[in-house]
Amino acid sequence: MGAVAPNAHPGSQFALVWNAAFNASRSEGKKSVLLPEEQYNEIISELTAIDKSSKKVPHEYYLLKKYEILKCGDVLKLIRRRTANEDPIYFATLEDTFDIIKRAHIATGHGGRDKMVKELSKKYANITHDALSIYKSLCIECQCKCKRPTTKGTVVRPILTKNFSSRSQVDLVDMQAIKQGNYKWIMVY
Repeated sequence: MGAVAPNAHPGSQFALVWNAAFNASRSEGKKSVLLPEEQYNEIISELTAIDKSSKKVPHEYYLLKKYEILKCGDVLKLIRRRTANEDPIYFATLEDTFDIIKRAHIATGHGGRDKMVKELSKKYANITHDALSIYKSLCIECQCKCKRPTTKGTVVRPILTKNFSSRSQVDLVDMQAIKQGNYKWIMVY
C-alpha cells in the first residue's frame, strides 16, 4: 500500500514539510500502525457486520479481541478493547495524526518526545514514536530552545615585565552567550 499524505492544513508550510518527512519515513518498508481513513472505516464496518453474523472466522476473532466500537452520537469511533470501566483509548487515522500531535505538543509546552508519548498514550493507541520525533525535529520553537554549545572559560594570565610601560595587556571578554549583532568579544586594553 502506498503512503497516504495526511491532509492537515495543506496550506501550512510546516504541515507540508511534516507530510514529506512523514511519508518518506513510511515508505522505508516498515509496517505502520497508523490507519488510513479507508482502512479505519473498513475495520468499523467489519466490526458492525461481525455483531450480526453468528459464525466467525479467525480474522473476525482477531478484530473482536483488538478493537471495539464507541458510538458518539452519529459518529462511530474505533477504540482499543477495554476491560471493565477503563477510559476509551482511541485509534487515530493517518489523516488526523498531524493535528493530534500538534495539540499534544502544545499542551506539553513544546515538550520532548517522551512527554508527548505520556500525554498521547492516555488517549490514543497508535501514535508512533517516529511521528513524534519527526514533528519535534521540525518544530521551529523547539529548535530555538535547544541548548547552545557552551564555551570553556578562557584563562587570563598577565604578562610581567621589568620596565614600566614597555608592554601592554589586552583582555578579551567572551560575550558569545549574549552577543550583540556580529560582536562576540569585548577587548579591554
